[in-house]
Amino acid sequence: MRMGGDDIRGPRGERPWGAILAALLLGALLAGLSLPRIGAHASLVPAAAAVAALDSGAAIEPAALQAAYAAHDAALAWQADDPQLRRDRARIARRLSALADANENTDPAEDGRVDVLSDATALREAALADLRLAAAAAPGDGLTWALLADAGLNAGVSLEDVLPALRLARLTAPRRASALLLQHRIVMRHWTAMPDEMRAHALADLPALWRRGQLRGFLVASYLDAGFAARAAFRERLSEDPRALPQFDRLLSAALGT
Repeated sequence: MRMGGDDIRGPRGERPWGAILAALLLGALLAGLSLPRIGAHASLVPAAAAVAALDSGAAIEPAALQAAYAAHDAALAWQADDPQLRRDRARIARRLSALADANENTDPAEDGRVDVLSDATALREAALADLRLAAAAAPGDGLTWALLADAGLNAGVSLEDVLPALRLARLTAPRRASALLLQHRIVMRHWTAMPDEMRAHALADLPALWRRGQLRGFLVASYLDAGFAARAAFRERLSEDPRALPQFDRLLSAALGT
């Protein structure tokens, strides 16, 4: 016996073609919407190790960096407005620009073109452009604002012009360690030119950053990158914890190889 409630046909034995067509169209729409994300993620597979190394501060082979940059180019062809893709490609470009500066390898190829991945100036400008787009797409991301400020200074933008980005980094990420650490490094490096508020923020953040043991190596690097006045203020602030300064000096000694 056929139960009427189990029959997908209508009361006259007709199938509900309208509902079936609507379901098929909805499925096609969802598949179409997800395709760019799937394509972008698939493109990023070769970049995974390089991005992880950027996060940890580990060394990366130049070939791996170039492959990661190319992977992000491909991913952005699928999702041009993705702020994280823009941010990560900018970070890769910054590392490549540092390598290009070290190698000073900007000679043109046989066809007269300069390889963009060995042109330090082009890479710095590309990083800055990507971070501007990322900040516009994700204005509440404090790390992106901090990266934008740092990239601007690296590309020759004046401190006065990057201060708005630096202030937005603090406003939007007042407790995010990665954003605070980068702000601290920027302020330490440009200590004498920084407004009093920025120096005060950097010193106020120092104890909390120090308590995160995994960040101490970055603080040592920040200290070594700073001038005398910044180092003096750093040591005075850290000495408020009687154990912190001796611990820091042991790390500093190890970093200097003494």
